[in-house]
Amino acid sequence: MTGQPLRSLRRVHPRLRVRSLSFAPGLALLAIAVAAPARALPPGVDGMGAPTATIPRIEADVEIDGVLDEAPWSQATRLTGFSQFQPVDGRPAEEQTEVRVWYSPSAIYFGVIAQDRDPASIRATVADRDNIDADDQVVLWLDTFNDRRRAYYFAVNPLGVQQDGMRSEGASSAGSIFGGSVDRNPDYLFDSKGQITGDGYVVELRIPFKSLRYRGSGPQTWGLNVSRLVQRTGYEDTWTDVRRANASFLLQSGAIDGLHDLARGVTFEAQPFVTGTANGARDAATGSFERGRLDTSAGVNVSLGLTSLSIDLTVNPDFSQVETDEGQVTVNERFALFYPEKRPFFLEAIDLFATPNQLVYTRQIADPIAGGKLTGKLGRLGVAHLTAVDQSVDGSSKDALFNISRLRCDFGSNSVAGVTYTDRSVLGTSLFNRVAAGDARVVFGKLYYAQGQLGGSWTRDDAGARAAPLWRVEVDRTGGSFGFNYQLNGVGEDFVSKAGYVPRSDVVSGHLFDRFTFYGPRGALLESFSVFVTPVRVWRYGGFLRENAVEGSENLEGSLRLRGGWEGDATISRQFVHFDRAAYAGYETAAAGGPLPYTPLDETSGPQITLAASTPTYRGLDARVSASRARVGIFPEGSQGTGTNVNGGVALRPGESIRISASATASWLARRRDGTQFARTVIPRIKLEVQPSRALFFRLIGEYRSERQAALADARTGEPLLVDGTVAGAEASDGLRVDGLISFEPSPGTVAFLGYGSLLEAAGAFDVASLRPVQDGFFVKLAYHARR
Repeated sequence: MTGQPLRSLRRVHPRLRVRSLSFAPGLALLAIAVAAPARALPPGVDGMGAPTATIPRIEADVEIDGVLDEAPWSQATRLTGFSQFQPVDGRPAEEQTEVRVWYSPSAIYFGVIAQDRDPASIRATVADRDNIDADDQVVLWLDTFNDRRRAYYFAVNPLGVQQDGMRSEGASSAGSIFGGSVDRNPDYLFDSKGQITGDGYVVELRIPFKSLRYRGSGPQTWGLNVSRLVQRTGYEDTWTDVRRANASFLLQSGAIDGLHDLARGVTFEAQPFVTGTANGARDAATGSFERGRLDTSAGVNVSLGLTSLSIDLTVNPDFSQVETDEGQVTVNERFALFYPEKRPFFLEAIDLFATPNQLVYTRQIADPIAGGKLTGKLGRLGVAHLTAVDQSVDGSSKDALFNISRLRCDFGSNSVAGVTYTDRSVLGTSLFNRVAAGDARVVFGKLYYAQGQLGGSWTRDDAGARAAPLWRVEVDRTGGSFGFNYQLNGVGEDFVSKAGYVPRSDVVSGHLFDRFTFYGPRGALLESFSVFVTPVRVWRYGGFLRENAVEGSENLEGSLRLRGGWEGDATISRQFVHFDRAAYAGYETAAAGGPLPYTPLDETSGPQITLAASTPTYRGLDARVSASRARVGIFPEGSQGTGTNVNGGVALRPGESIRISASATASWLARRRDGTQFARTVIPRIKLEVQPSRALFFRLIGEYRSERQAALADARTGEPLLVDGTVAGAEASDGLRVDGLISFEPSPGTVAFLGYGSLLEAAGAFDVASLRPVQDGFFVKLAYHARR
């Protein structure tokens, strides 16, 4: 690396500005004398053609300080020749990136030299772990089984702040149309440090082999790719020439070999912890605020890591969430909302449990007493099993035993097949819910995959015994200029998944998703423009192919990206829904002559328009906004309405260690019959984060929720509705939720948390002066993570 000795000299003499050797000859000789003798660097391995690079084994260790001045770095293999991946693939990268890699018996080392033509524009903050999305960053995709299906994800910003997780090809999750996902929740122990230089930035990483799983103990060949995101332009580059016209990202990786005699051994990890909570609540009768006693608890997490398998156990686990879920609009929502898993024990190897139709959703285990997991990979077979006991389920004193298993087998170059079985049994009873399903994803012709799933559920609960099927067929083309995803998904009437997230049963849903993309020439204002055409239909399960669809839509969407990172989106659609009369069986109209049976409207149909825009990620801020207006069904009363939704957010970075994010969601729903307001929800939220160092972190969150819903009314006459003989009156609520946290986390798993949360209620809409606390709680956690 030319210029590195001069940067070493600058570290010794910080006030010395070494820009050329054209000034005083004596000073030039001093620089030459102090600098280490230059060594001829090995030739770079260009990423074109997904090569395999042999990396050297060096019996040495180096200080992880963000300066590549030790001798091993001059012997390391150099990865060069990066290509642009986003927004247009197949072009040479506009910024030069070099990655150096070597290994010792106990760890693998990476050195990143990222040049930038405008170093003053580099985005880098002292952030908490996994919070560098707004920063320039480099990502290492390390596929230690070389199966092109799963890869460790190690990301760093220019200061070495870490983000990590696992990428899985062929996995899916709720809300995702396409297979493939990146889960950033797992945390792995590795060292990193970076610094911004006069011509870009340099980052140094050390990843211990104890933090990785890999195949066997013999010589290793690992898949590898490296990506770099430049926030100033929004461009993403990759070491190998990755094309988006491909069904797999990892299949286009390069590889590294020369790895042998890795000193990993059996890894034993233990994390003892102690927690304390003190909760308070306002007494409804007296109005006084009372606080309960301090509730303390202790437990331990234990992990035994073999080369390719891991056994995880937990006793009296602490599954409290440090940060509560962000508020969502629930008025007029018919189905259960999805919230991501955040609890550490469940996050370990969670990608191995992923299936089409999310049959494994660990947040169904709400209050576990203890749990154990076996996860890993044996040859081509991925193995995942979870057992947990959940306390006091279904509002009773009974506990539930969960057993969740998944086996997934690799075949072909990138195809997989798997089976999933879940069992939730209420202890001491004959009540249970069991689900079994098989699935396969076949990749062919480079651009295509076909996926299918077939299974069923068997349930015995208070409603009796019943069974129902579940199935899915899907075909996808991921092309550069043209792509599609066609899917049919069937869930039987009595299908139940109490260990999964299948929020709707008795339906067959299908879509025909087509995409057409235009790419502008290099340097053009318009970098890409895509058109999406998507008809969607939903049928009753028993009426599929025999009855008309009960709901659906036709959507035409245009999405553009401009030079510099500006993005815009516009959607025009028509939606329709038929109201299910059976859902209103207990409804009556409060007529003058006495209650009358109520019949909702047959259907609602109409247009929708949505506009959205987002700014580039500037050094100090980025922002987004969206708005929509649509003809919608008002499901609580079976009438027709007009819905208006506005969402916006801004992220501010006034300093290297300060981040402020503010967002607001507003939703209005008016009746088409007379224009009266049926519902209104407004949720403003603000989050302040201060990070004096990588280990010390302060956070304060405030979220206000104001909701109004009118009394239910007859869709035709406007007269009041009775539900089970009672007038369904108006509802209103206003509350402020405040969460504060002080966190000290010198390494993953070793933490000290001190948190406070409070819920306050107001007498009227945004009547801040009347706010008074109704619930609050203090929370402290101390944990230590040891590994041998």
